[in-house]
Amino acid sequence: MKSPIRELLVSSVLYLPLCFFLWFYSATLLVLPVKWLAEFLLLLWQPDLFNGITQSSFLFQVETLIFPKDQMGAVGTQVAVLDVSVNPMKYGYGLAVFAGLVLSLPNASTRNRILQILVGYVLVVLVQTSGVFWETCKSLLFSGSEAAFTAINDTGISHNLVAVMYQMSYLILPAIVPVVAWVLLNRRFVEQITNYNAFINQHKR
Repeated sequence: MKSPIRELLVSSVLYLPLCFFLWFYSATLLVLPVKWLAEFLLLLWQPDLFNGITQSSFLFQVETLIFPKDQMGAVGTQVAVLDVSVNPMKYGYGLAVFAGLVLSLPNASTRNRILQILVGYVLVVLVQTSGVFWETCKSLLFSGSEAAFTAINDTGISHNLVAVMYQMSYLILPAIVPVVAWVLLNRRFVEQITNYNAFINQHKR
């Protein structure tokens, strides 16, 4: 009997490198919705604190309206403000993993694969947006200047909340969300694998 687990593993080994290549090659376009959504949330939350997000390739510069007291970056009559550099790609690698697993599904239709990858992309965009938002807050609160700390602290946001949400956005959500989504979207296949293992173990006794 052909093992669905072995077939999945072999296909994953073949598809994952390709998916990571395409994910990185298309990064500039893939992170555009992240930029728009993160910018919307930051401006909605604190319109007097943030000025927007600019994108260079796949990297973001979160522009603030925080003016350092020493004005070290000022040139002539220009007024210096603080910017936060964020790499949204470190929150989005799950898309390549998710796509590789979806493409590795045996006997799945092309339509089903495309729909699943779209669902996975939407979820990863939300994970990346969360990462950009909380990394911005974390950088200004814990890694910025005194003016940055004061600006974020004055919003009333909890320091512990910022720390916890940043850790979750960086360490947990990017790895867990795509895998859980794949399992939920392919519950029948997962059940098939489970039943196959039970069948094999039963006949080994």
